[in-house]
Parts: sequence; C-alpha cells; structure tokens
Amino acid sequence: LADIHWSDSASLDVLHSILTDIKGASCIYIISSYRNNEVSKDHAIFSLINDLKARNVPLTTLHLDGMEIDDVNQLVSDALGLFPRICKPLSQLVLRKTKGNPLFIQECLRSLVDRGSLRYSFRERRWVWDNDTISPEDIADNVCELLSTKMTALSENTQLALKVASCFGTTLNSTIVKTLMSASASFSSLQNELEKAVDDNFMLKDGSTYRFIHDKVREAAYGLIRKEERNQFHHRIGTLLYNTAQGQDIDDMIYFIADQINHGTPENPKQRIDIAELNYKAASNAMRNSNFAAAYFYSNAAIKLLPQNHWDLYYDLSKGIFLVLGNAAVADGRYKEATHALDQILTHGKSLTDKLDGHYLKITMLANRQQFKLAYDAGVEVLRQLGETIPVTVNPESIANTVKTMQAKLDGMSERDWMGFKNIESSFNHSLMQFYNQVENSSYFVNFPMFKWFSCRIVQLSLEHGFCKYSAVGMIQYATILAGQLINDVQGAYKIGKMVLKLSERFDAMDIMPYIYMTYYGYIAVHIEPFQSCADMLKRGFEIGLSTGDVSSALFNGIHYIQKSLVSGANLSVLKKECDYQMRLVEAHSLPVAKMYMSPLQETIALLSAREGYSDLTRSDDVSKVTEFSESLTFHGVIQTFWFGHYDRCIFYAEKSSASPDMSQLKSIMTLFYGALSCFHCSKRGQKKHMHLASQAVNVIREKAKESSWNYQNKIHLLQAQFFSANGERDNAKASFEAAITAARKSKFPHEEGLACEYSALHCIKNGENKDGLELLEKAKDCYKKWGSQVKVDAITKRIEKIAAKVG
Repeated sequence: LADIHWSDSASLDVLHSILTDIKGASCIYIISSYRNNEVSKDHAIFSLINDLKARNVPLTTLHLDGMEIDDVNQLVSDALGLFPRICKPLSQLVLRKTKGNPLFIQECLRSLVDRGSLRYSFRERRWVWDNDTISPEDIADNVCELLSTKMTALSENTQLALKVASCFGTTLNSTIVKTLMSASASFSSLQNELEKAVDDNFMLKDGSTYRFIHDKVREAAYGLIRKEERNQFHHRIGTLLYNTAQGQDIDDMIYFIADQINHGTPENPKQRIDIAELNYKAASNAMRNSNFAAAYFYSNAAIKLLPQNHWDLYYDLSKGIFLVLGNAAVADGRYKEATHALDQILTHGKSLTDKLDGHYLKITMLANRQQFKLAYDAGVEVLRQLGETIPVTVNPESIANTVKTMQAKLDGMSERDWMGFKNIESSFNHSLMQFYNQVENSSYFVNFPMFKWFSCRIVQLSLEHGFCKYSAVGMIQYATILAGQLINDVQGAYKIGKMVLKLSERFDAMDIMPYIYMTYYGYIAVHIEPFQSCADMLKRGFEIGLSTGDVSSALFNGIHYIQKSLVSGANLSVLKKECDYQMRLVEAHSLPVAKMYMSPLQETIALLSAREGYSDLTRSDDVSKVTEFSESLTFHGVIQTFWFGHYDRCIFYAEKSSASPDMSQLKSIMTLFYGALSCFHCSKRGQKKHMHLASQAVNVIREKAKESSWNYQNKIHLLQAQFFSANGERDNAKASFEAAITAARKSKFPHEEGLACEYSALHCIKNGENKDGLELLEKAKDCYKKWGSQVKVDAITKRIEKIAAKVG
C-alpha cells in the first residue's frame, strides 16, 4: 500500500480492522509507505501506528532516506552509459539538489537534457556537460516544481487533459473520457491529448485506463490548477458529466460525478435538488454495496443541499435520504447520528406506513446494542398500532395447545407442500412479519413466555398470508419450541428446520442466515447431527454475521460454536484463541449480553488448558439469582468442578439443574452426565445418596442416543461401565469400558476417550491388573494432550508415577 498518507479516515479504519483482527492477521503481511515530510504531527496515520503498537501488532519501521553519493553516481552512470569516475561531478551536483530522491534524480536529468545543459555529443560519442555552466540554481527545488515547469511547456490542450485527469486521482477510465468528450467542445480532443501525455512519460495507458506514472506527477498536474479555481474546476467537470449522462445508466460513474460536483454548490434551487437526488442515488448504491462510510458521506451531502422547508416541498426525497443516512450510521456504529436521522423520519412522517422503516431501523439499532427491553417495548407498540392484539403474558398450557393445533397442520405437509409455499404479496403483511420478527428476537431475553407466543403467531401468519424471509426466522424459532421440553418433538422440529433452510434459499437473504444458523444448529440439529458438524455451521454463521455487519448475531453464533466445540473435545488452545478473539469483539462493540455468556466460556477454557490449579467460582452460590444465565453458569460450574476433581461440588450443581431439568438443552444433558460420573467417585467414599442422579442420567442419555448415537453412545457405555464396576461385575465393566473407548474414538471426542481410558485404568488397578492399568493411563494421557488440557496431563502423569513406583 503505497502513499497511505493520502488515505481518508475510512480507508485507514479498514486497515486498522484488518491488522487488529482477533486472528492477529496471521495470514496477512502488509507493506505500506508514507512520506513523513508531507504529514503533520497530528495526521491520522500516526494515531493508526500508535494504536497498532498498543494492541501488540508486530510492526517494523524502515526509514528510507535518500540515495547516497555512490548510489546516485551509479544511477547516473547507468543512465548515461559512462564510467562512474567521469560522472562523479555531475552526480554530486544532482545529489545536492535532489537529496537522493530517485524520481527527482530522473526528472532532474531530463530537465538538464531539455535545456541543453546535458547533451549527447556525436563527435565524442557520449553524453557531455559543463560543470561550470550547471549550478544548483538551474535545478528546481523539488520534483513537483520541476515537473510543473516541464508541464507548462506543453500545449494548452495537453495541460487541460492533465488537469482533468488529476481531478480524478491517479487513474482515469475511458467512460469518463468519452463522456467529457461529448459534453463540451473544449474536451473534444481529450483522448488525443492524454495519448500525448503518455508519450511524454507523464502517464501510462493500461488497457482503456490512463494513470499517472507517479503520484508526484499527479500532484504536479493538479498544481497546474490555481488553488482558488480548483473547486470551480471540479464542479464544472461534475456538472458536464451529470448533464451529459442525464437519462442514461450512470451507476458506473455516479461516484465520480458526485465527488466532482460536490466541490461546489449551485445557486439555482432546482439544480440543488437535482444534485441532492444525485447524492441520494450515490448513497443508496453505496449502501447496497455495504460501503457504509460512503453512504454516510453522500447522504449527508444530499441533506446539505435541501432547503429549510424540504419536508414540505420534497417529502419523499427527504424521507429517502434520512432513511439511507440512518441505515449507514447504524451500520457504521454512529448511533448518535442514526438517532437524529430516525427522529427526523418519525417526527415528519405523515402516516404510520411512512414511519415504519424508521421504526424498524430504530428497533434494529436498539437490538444491535443489546438494549432488548427498549427494543421489545418499541416493537410491541408498533404492532399494536398496526392493529395487532398483543397479550402481556401467556401461560404454558395455552402455548402447548396452540403448538399442537399448529403442528397438526404442519405434520400433514409434504416437502412438496413446503416448497410450494406462496410468497407474501401484501406489503402490509410483509411489514407485520418484519416487526413480529424483531419483537420475537428481543422477547427471548426479556419475556421468554411471549417468545413462544410470537413464534406461533409468525407461523400462523405465514400459513394464512404466505412466506417471506421473516417467516423463516419465526418458523425456525417455532421449531425450537417443538424440540423443547414443552412438546419434546425433536424429529418434528428437525424436519421443519430442514424445510426452513431450503425455503430461505428462495430469498437470497444473507442478513437472516446468522440467526437461522444459530437457532437451527445451536438448538435443533445438535440433537441429531454430530456436535462437530453443528460447530462448523455455527462458525459459518459467525462469519456471515460479521460480513453483513450483524455483529450481535455473529457473536451469538460464536458463543454456540465455542460451546459445541468444547463439548466435542476440540483442542483447547485453539478454542482459547477463538474465545479471546470473540471477547475482544464483544468489548469493542459494547455488547453486555454477549459478554455475560462469553465470560464463563472464556474462564472454563482458560482453566482447563492452563497448568494452574482450580479456584472455585466466586459467583457459584449466586447462580440462581441470575435467572437469565443460571443454566449457562451451572453448566460451566459442573465442567470446571468435574475436571478438577471437586466431585461433591459438581453434584451440587448437577442436582440444582436436575431440580427443574430441561433435557432439550445440551447444557442440561451434559450437566447430568458429568454429575452422574461424579456420583460414582463419591460412592467410593461411601456417599451413595446421590446415585439416583446416575440412574436418571442413564435413562435420559439412552433416549438421546436413539436420536444421535454419534453424540451419546460412548456416554451410555461409560455410565454402564461405571455401574458394572461399582457392582463388582468385573468382565461386564471391562467390556463396557472398551466399548466406551471405541465409541468415543469413533466420534472423535478425545477428552471423553481419555476419560474412558482413565476410568478403565482405575478399574484394572482396583482388580490388580496394574500393567494394563498403566497402559490405559498412558493412552488417557495421550488423549488429554490431544485435547490440550495441561491440567489433566499433569494429573495423569502424577498418577502414573505413583502407580509405577508401587509396582516397581
């Protein structure tokens, strides 16, 4: 990236985002340059450099000084085809003036040739000069001055071509050239003059595009325009382009035209509105291309051109401009500016219909900032204004009856029926679905019973009026209710989820896919498909969310991805990096709800992968007070206490969870599993009062294994082996342990394979089979190494040494 000191703040922000990415930009190596003699101390590039250093981004700074005398002499020698000793006096003169700048040296030599001070002698058959007649004063003070002097010797038409080209940056495409040639007689020879600039080595031609050979050449060309005339010159070019392109498709030129024409402000009111519409179109195009910074710039430019009473005179245009500005500001994190733009729409909108887009964007902004209560209340109010009757709350029986009635209709639908769903035709019904979708999402966090009601209502409206992308979100949420404890129809939910994924392809709506992926793979498919497959798709949802600017949905996908990866025994060091990366995103975007879920994940993974000992959760006794997150905190309490050998505490958490079990939740199932294993440890000390938990676990997980043997068969074998071992059924225990090891290896669960090896080893040692026990402990150690749990590796190593010492 050359000359990044010319970059605008938005471009530097992009560079900053890439280099400070959670992944550490590990696969990206960026080389950039800037001229420190052309920037002030407060230039944005220095803020970028300082911030990168503060974030420990590895930087190497190289100061490129001018060429030394020997290098300059070699350059001059090569250019003139003379021995270095002959060129030395000329090289010293050139160095004093150019300070070793290669471009300046080249242009300096050319200027001496143009003036005849450096000439080729046919008699002597070499280049000659007179050191006494060439003085430093004969050479310009800088390369731009030298180039400008050279350019002023060109014809007026060629100078005009260079001026025009310089207004568009370092490159000029053929579409602009052809449009200007047809716009004015003064530009009719523009292409020919650009060809002359190419011949004179000021420009290069790359296909149909012209570009300056160096940004200093462009700077010199731009310097041909007097400073006080530059805005007028830009504006004239933009106006000519705009007037000539009227009635044509100008999408490929719209940014060029707007950038030029925005250098000036027309006095004619009609022209001001025309230019406002041009900027509005440019902003809309930028928004569609996810260029939020450009959309924000052009929409602001459009607003400045509107008259004071624009809401009265140009209502539709005003509404459109402020809506694009609001969207761009939200996407770019400018929430203050977004709020101002939306307030304009909500204040001046003539009807509820005209205000709907403003309401929708405002609710989206609140949800993105995880202000779910405000988003929920705002959405409910809009739905009521649209004529919907929204209850304050609902009871579980009512929901169960509604779901059963709804499911009776859906059960009779074939795949062909699903694919034959008509699309919603009414714009009113589409808006209704849009707001129901928003409120449903927020209700999950602030009024969970109503979340189920909203999901059912979206399905009902879809069956009545047709399908849209918001139907997909509502139906996938409805499927989670079906899979949940209330109905417990996992297969029915799985079928609906599959159909929704197919129907979603109809709309090519990437904005809803993060939510679809998070719900389907996080709550439904995880009951049937391998944990690893679900984790992969959740990671995909995370990536899509980031690419579409939906950071909130991206991070909830990320949380589920890490959780499913943890349960499947993914390498802890890899998960730790991913978790740390996502936590930095959470903090950068100030998302408190995501942080609540991410923090215990980060802590658990850090503890399991570290060498340090375990310290009990300080918040453990207060878990029940945090109702929204109690299941998640209990889950992490169980994992931490189990793997660190605090089995009494693990049982405490597991029984807390089993008091109101929801076995539709993966967290609850795994909590019961680890709690059951802890019961066997405690029973060896004579504490058998909790063994009912182990029996409950066998019954629950056996049913889950019917839905997914990949995820649960090894767990059933391990629990059965522990029962056999506790009851003294030596051979049955050994066979079940071997089955547990084989099943865990087949399912690629290294942590649970290690656990089965460890328990099988203890069973062998208990029965005097020390050699087999040591071999199994070594296998367990290898599994824990693969998992990346240093704590377990160290614990197994100590146990091996202790047993080996007794045997030896």
